[in-house]
Amino acid sequence: MAGRNRFNNISSKEWLPFQKSWYLEDDIAETYRKNIRFFVKFDWDEHPPLVFFHGNEKKKKLFKNIAKEEGAQVLTEVNSISGETSIQFVLIDVVDEALALQDKDEAIQLNRTIFKLAKQLQPYLIHRRFLSVFTKNCFLNETYMPKAWDLSQRIAEIYTLKDEKIACLSAEEKKPSNTHFSTAANVYYALYFRNDENSGVDYGQFHETDFFIKNTQEIGVVKSENKISNWHIIKPPRRNKKEVLHPAKFPEEVVELFLPIFTKKYDAVFDPMSGTASTQLAALQNERNAYGTELSPFFYEIAQERLKNYLNPEQQAIFDEIPKHVDFKLLQKDARDIKTSDFPEIDYIFTSPPYWDMLNMAGAENQAKRIKNGLPTNYSNNELDLGNIADYRLFIENLVEIYQQLIKLLKPGGYFTIVVKNIKKKGKNYPFAYDLGHLLQKDLILLPEVFWLQDDINLAPYGYGNTFVSNTFHQYCLTFQKPKN
Repeated sequence: MAGRNRFNNISSKEWLPFQKSWYLEDDIAETYRKNIRFFVKFDWDEHPPLVFFHGNEKKKKLFKNIAKEEGAQVLTEVNSISGETSIQFVLIDVVDEALALQDKDEAIQLNRTIFKLAKQLQPYLIHRRFLSVFTKNCFLNETYMPKAWDLSQRIAEIYTLKDEKIACLSAEEKKPSNTHFSTAANVYYALYFRNDENSGVDYGQFHETDFFIKNTQEIGVVKSENKISNWHIIKPPRRNKKEVLHPAKFPEEVVELFLPIFTKKYDAVFDPMSGTASTQLAALQNERNAYGTELSPFFYEIAQERLKNYLNPEQQAIFDEIPKHVDFKLLQKDARDIKTSDFPEIDYIFTSPPYWDMLNMAGAENQAKRIKNGLPTNYSNNELDLGNIADYRLFIENLVEIYQQLIKLLKPGGYFTIVVKNIKKKGKNYPFAYDLGHLLQKDLILLPEVFWLQDDINLAPYGYGNTFVSNTFHQYCLTFQKPKN
């Protein structure tokens, strides 16, 4: 990898692994060390390797020892900073504090404290250097509070939100509820902000109000023994020739994580943007009835063929155990035009939206590969297709309107899962998952998120030698519940 490294002192061999947007954490000390080595440049004569750390006393001592071993000097009190002090990196670790929260008011107060600290430190953080916050979302009194998302939007008012990494832990931190959906809560967020020329610029995100909408879960079909981890590494089998034609297919294995939790046998499962019918196929394979719509005639035909071939295979003797008491109905139509009369009452919606107009971006690495292989590079050329809307805010508003109409199909107390990820476009970070989670809370009850992690994609050296840009290999599975009243 050619080029002078102006950002830190590590080689490309160490740089590349850090760019993965999720990591398995066995030792917080190693996480601290990797962050110090990545975000501090030790031979920068103009500015000494000075870093700031905020955390509890135990973590403060640990961080100081690691920083000293690496050759960095640590400040831990804002009041001790004065004059021309220049800080290369700030790390605020409040994971333990988030775990100790008792109610909504405490969560809001903790975020205000962190925001105030970040603001106080901004004059001392060197231009284009990073501030990171380690924090968690909270599940309190059967209510999910996306504290990390809220804090991300708050700090983005004064810094540039550049990226996030998801720390995946093996230990379970909380016993499950007997009657409500909960997860092992074994992740935390590492949020990364940069102090730069774009700090405080609004790119059209939705952060006029906070995320702490009081929506308490209602008792549903969830059973405590079906509790799942917050994170799952899924490596699906190779797609066949027809499936690979779709540029953004999610695997059936992701759907199958949730079917035993949110549905029973013979329930109705629905996807309004079916693509090549991943949701419907997973539903049929798990003895659920499958329903959906697809805008593109091209992908609609592929989806129909896949589902028909599953229920009525040519080599019937090989598939003796295929259930005949479930069926599917797939319509070729725009999701905006779905009527309640089109389908029976739905128990569970599982879907993934277009990731804005990212598939239309010329020059993207994945696009180049698909063009070379003669494959479609976008969902369709239909001007009604959400994936062809260029304005981010208009795109999200259209998508939310569709979802709000779909809620009418869903039975009271039913569940709705959306597979989505945050978006990087032209050097800017758009928190797509956070925005959807925020806006849909007006009509639905937010449940703990689950991460689908990808571990079978090659890392690319984005920003090498200049700045931190992760390879986004994690996707959110955002789940909501429709209120019963």
